[in-house]
Amino acid sequence: MATESLSEAPEEWGDFLRPCMFSGLRGVDVGDEPAVNLGDGFLLVKANPWILSARTTHSMTGKEFLEAADASRYLVYQHDPPVPGRTYDEIKNIFYCGMLALQVLKPVETLGLAFYGDYTPSGSFLLQVIERRPPMEPGPWALERRFDLEFLPAFSRTIAGIKAIMNGSQGERKNAVILLQLGLEHFHPLIAGLLWTAGLDAIFDSGGAQNFKNDLSAYLGAQTAVFPAWHAQRRPWTVDGVAADLYTLRNKLVHGVDLRKAALDKFPVDLIGKRTLPDLSDPVPYALLLSEAASYLLCQVLQKEITLL
Repeated sequence: MATESLSEAPEEWGDFLRPCMFSGLRGVDVGDEPAVNLGDGFLLVKANPWILSARTTHSMTGKEFLEAADASRYLVYQHDPPVPGRTYDEIKNIFYCGMLALQVLKPVETLGLAFYGDYTPSGSFLLQVIERRPPMEPGPWALERRFDLEFLPAFSRTIAGIKAIMNGSQGERKNAVILLQLGLEHFHPLIAGLLWTAGLDAIFDSGGAQNFKNDLSAYLGAQTAVFPAWHAQRRPWTVDGVAADLYTLRNKLVHGVDLRKAALDKFPVDLIGKRTLPDLSDPVPYALLLSEAASYLLCQVLQKEITLL
């Protein structure tokens, strides 16, 4: 899977300009190779002179300029000459499909800025556009493990699935992918959880807490662990155990209700009481745990949707 640099291209291509888009990631550990080839035009590349040459103080803050050099890897999409030319919007859409494929496999932090321009095999980069989006920030459970080599074999299948969803005709699946991205980009964890739950709603359209619980349990398995087995062996929350509570939280947030009132419902839920996960020392309100759980549930549902395409 490894390649020494992006300049390793067939000789007959010459020094053609190749449209290229890339963005910085944190928490990625895929070995010591300068570039790891993911296939489909995507690579995970260490910061190097041509990548860092895209930085500009005209469009970046001082903090962003410095952080760019500290990214653990850059997700790079390179559009090679033998393929019919694509527009900037087409390349941007492919790039973000790749970014979301990573997130579906295992959420990672991003720096937000995406750089677009022309790359040459001789190792130069001519910046054209900086695409600015909010950084993606996964929850504490995801940050306990780095995105490592174990996740790479599934990338090709996942990017193909995300492309099929985004180029397909089913709006609900597209919305689920978009809502995953918007939730990861939102700074408020409860609103992020609401967006992820809306992504689940887009798939199931359940219309009520019990129906939502039944649908999600039937789809993923009632005893399926909500939090992936990235760290601890004991993960006490299952799909069946959190689904109705998650939908209750969704309803309270949508209607602007004081979360404390959930404890007075016909089926009471203490959304304010503190809970914790194994290996994470700080207890958090149950509402925050449920919000983070929604991201992993949505990732699991999208992974299964992709297998059904």
